[in-house]
Formats: sequence, structure tokens, C-alpha cells
Amino acid sequence: MIRLRLWGLLLFTGLLACAAPPSVGMPPAPPPMPTASPTAAAVETAVPPATATVNPTALPTLPPSPTATVGPAWQNPLDETLRATAVAHNATFQQLLPQNSGLWQYDPGSFWHPIALALNDRTAFLLDGGRVLVLDLTNGSPPQPLLQPGDFVGDLPVQEPLDVALVGEKLLVLDRVGDVYALDLVTAVWRVERYERPIGETSSHYFVALGHDAASSEMRLRLETSYGYSQYYFADSRTRLWDLPETALPVDVSGLDDKVYVLWRNDDGTAAVAQFQETSRLAAFAPTITITQPRQIVATETAVYVLDMAGRRLLSLQPQTGALQALFQLPVVTTFASNRRGDQLLFAGRERLFFWQQPENNRFVSGGPVLAAPQPHDTAVWQTNLAYAWPISGDYLDLTPRDLQMPGAPRHYRQGVHEGIDFYWARGTPVYAAVPGTVIRATVDYEAPAEITFNRRRAENLALGYTPPENLDFYRGRQIWILQEDGLVARYAHLSEIAEGVVEGTAVTIGQQIGLIGNSGSPASIDSETADAHLHFELWLDGHYLGQFLRPIEIRELLENRFAP
Repeated sequence: MIRLRLWGLLLFTGLLACAAPPSVGMPPAPPPMPTASPTAAAVETAVPPATATVNPTALPTLPPSPTATVGPAWQNPLDETLRATAVAHNATFQQLLPQNSGLWQYDPGSFWHPIALALNDRTAFLLDGGRVLVLDLTNGSPPQPLLQPGDFVGDLPVQEPLDVALVGEKLLVLDRVGDVYALDLVTAVWRVERYERPIGETSSHYFVALGHDAASSEMRLRLETSYGYSQYYFADSRTRLWDLPETALPVDVSGLDDKVYVLWRNDDGTAAVAQFQETSRLAAFAPTITITQPRQIVATETAVYVLDMAGRRLLSLQPQTGALQALFQLPVVTTFASNRRGDQLLFAGRERLFFWQQPENNRFVSGGPVLAAPQPHDTAVWQTNLAYAWPISGDYLDLTPRDLQMPGAPRHYRQGVHEGIDFYWARGTPVYAAVPGTVIRATVDYEAPAEITFNRRRAENLALGYTPPENLDFYRGRQIWILQEDGLVARYAHLSEIAEGVVEGTAVTIGQQIGLIGNSGSPASIDSETADAHLHFELWLDGHYLGQFLRPIEIRELLENRFAP
């Protein structure tokens, strides 16, 4: 069941259609709700069974759009280094070009930086900007939102979808807060398959990827980063999990038959792919190629595909040994999908779909809702020529290895999402301005709230199912906001003190001390002045935080680049 937003959705082109306006801004935060749980209305429009095919035989080959006299122009200049890498590994080198691949060009703003893609034989499901978009691969109809922040599945508000997967006749969507929503493609009814946002013993779990066994209609896979484990589970709640290496930063997971493949980043910045069977790692699968900037893994019958180099390269690994079979040089893409056999590939980048081995499949696709610039998941908006100083003692090498302390992580105790990076250090440690700028807010008159106030805020969060903006600001405690010279707003939160003279309108220089680390606003501050002391640091642009709608690995790379000398 799902309660849709005001400009709601209708089923289209054999799957879904929408009466959305032609242009919308960023999906807003979940709307204010009454403290009583709402009653959701069911969406029960039937979907033709043909759209629920999970193991396609091939992507459809379509004639050029009748409105397009010339196909979209694109290029992918040869990278000799990539070709040399393929030769060195005795692997086939493939270069996506107009001569061997088709291109669908969508309107500007249709999708900016997709992070997940799933497909059956007629439809693709694309995740971009927190929106699950449905793309018609038969008629080339405009993309339409299927699920997005602010919608409801049952009584639960959708916060930030992070991944998607097709399992049998169900489309699964992983929310950053841990929940998994399931859409039955036959009945078109949503339901909550896994509820993972309650406050309690699982409060620090952070599931970063959702996968499936391509040969099974029942098994689901999830990847957890806080405790570092892989998990498979079934709709009837049966689960099984196994640990990953202690230093691994989980990125993605995929499975086929009784094999599960896990992609993670090592502490030296390279990445690894491991094969598991019945939770045991198989030593025979041992890729020798160096993997960097990992993004995605898809297991098929003929290849284990790994998207790395931030979307510039696709590796085809032999499923039993991990040997490199082929190396694809890609145009700029951010996600991809394959059929079960592994002989059909679909790539997605900004406003584009690329169809491998379908050079005749070209068209312009117009219409559908668009997102106006700037968008927080357009990584280019966070690029700046200004050097950033480390805001506490130490340097960029001290960046937390825990994804749970990074932007985008769940905060179960308040039913929300973390919007900054945590720098844990002792109470009273100096805090420095990372970039020159002007103070636009300094809560110098902050007074620690009573325990009853924390309890009231928590009760509100539980009733709403998310953290409303006023409560989120409450939890930041004593804080300073600085409008930086690069146009971004930096927020320094949980301070124990604000430096003398730092008030609204004060100009600050890089490295200037502006306050001291504390725990103000944190629930731990009720009983102690030192427990959970840390600096909470956020970067904002036009009402959106750095990391919003991005993969955890992409958020980490952005922050590494921001603070690196």
C-alpha cells in the first residue's frame, strides 16, 4: 500500500503512468504529519503479467524514434591506458561507440546521477535523486516517478531510497533508514517487506546495498557496513549472515544460484571482490586486476561484472576464477544492469541510456518530470578550488573509517538520516573553520534542554516516522553556520562552547578557532558532559546536504577529495 503525494502516480505503458507536472524541484522532505499514524490508500491497479518477467532473454531492439531524424551525438575517445590494461591481462578490450551501441537521450534534468538500475524485458527501474523512476523500454515513453521521498508505504514515510532490485515478480527498494519496500508487479500494491528503523538493539545497523539471486525468486541479499556483514533473507523472515573482513568498506552485493559475490573497498583505497558459497569464502575466485573507485557488481551466468573507476570502466570477470575476461571503456555512466545470461548490457548516465550491441537503437525521449539545477547528487556542484582545512586536530588521513559516522547514515534513535560527518575527539578540543567565510548563525545563548524535552522530541519522531526539521535542529545543539567563500554553508554542531567574538556577521579565516567540541543536543548530554563528545560537520547547498542521494562510497570519496591537500 502506498499513499502518494499530491501529484500522484498512475500505471502506464503496461506498467505505470503518472499525472506529474512537467517540471518539479528537488523532492521535499517528508511533509508535516499529524502525530497519529496515517491510513494509507491502496494502489491496486493491475499490471499485465508480461511486465513482471525477471530473467529477460534480451533487451528490446527498437526502431529509431519517428521524431528524431538524427540520432543523439556522443563520443568515447580511446583511453590507451585502459586498452593496455586489457592486453596485459590477456583480456578482450571493448570500447562503447556509436558503431556498437545505441543511445537514448532524455530531456535535461530527467535524471542527474543514477545510482541503481534494474530491468526486465520491457521496463527499467532507475534510482536517481531518491526517486525510483520507471522507464518504458518498448515505446520510449517519458520516465515517471514510481516512489520518492515523502510518499508512504503503508504507514511509513519514505525517506531516501538507496538501492533497488528485482526479485521474481517484485521490485524491492532499500531505504537509507533500513526498510525494504516491495512492489508486486502483478497487483501493483506496495508493502513493507522489512522494517528496520525502530529504536533498540539494531539502532546502529546500516544496510548500504540490496541484491538478489538472479536464479531465485525468493532469496534477497543485503550488505551491512556498521558491523560488516553480508546477509541473505527470505520474505518469510528467514535470514543468514556472514562476516566480512574487518577493514572492508562494503559497496555492493549480487548472487547467482548458490554463489554470492561481494564488492568492498580496502583500507588502502583499492577494492576487492569475493565469492561466497553457504557463507564460506571460496579461495578459487581470486581476481588479479586492481579495482579502484568501485560502484557496482552484477553476477550473471557468463560473467561477474564490476563497475569501477567511478563509472569509466566495466570489468567482466570469469565467474569461477575471477580472471579478467573483458574490459569495457565506457562513456560517463554511473550504473548498469544486465540480463541473467550476461550478454545484454544497459548503462545509465546523466540523462542517457546506452544499449550495448544495439547501434541502431537511438532516439530522443522527451517529456516527464525534471529536476532543476543544482542537485545534491550532481557531484560537480560540490567541486571547489578552495582548500579545506581539517576542522579539528589531525588531518584528512583521520577521516572516520565508519560509514555510520558519514552523511546519509541512518539514525534510528530519531527515525531519521544523518546529514553530516562526525569527528570524535575529547570534549574541549578546539574546532577550526575549514574555509574562510562569514558567520550567518551562532547560537551563543544556547541552553541545555531538560530530559523531558528530549523525551517529547523523541515521541514526536516516533509518531511521525521521521525527524522533522525543527527536531533535527534541536539535536544539533550549540552550533555555528558559516557561509563559505565557495558558496557552501558549513554547519558545526554539538559544540560545548563558541569562541568569544564569533557571532552572526563575523568574518572568519581558514583555520581560525571558532569553538570547542562537546555533546550539546545529543541524548547522551542528559547524563554527561563528556559522553559521545564529537564535532558534527555538515556542508549544505540550496537546502540539501553533501551526500544526499549518493552511494556511501561516493560520499566518502567526495569528502576525501575535499580535505586532501
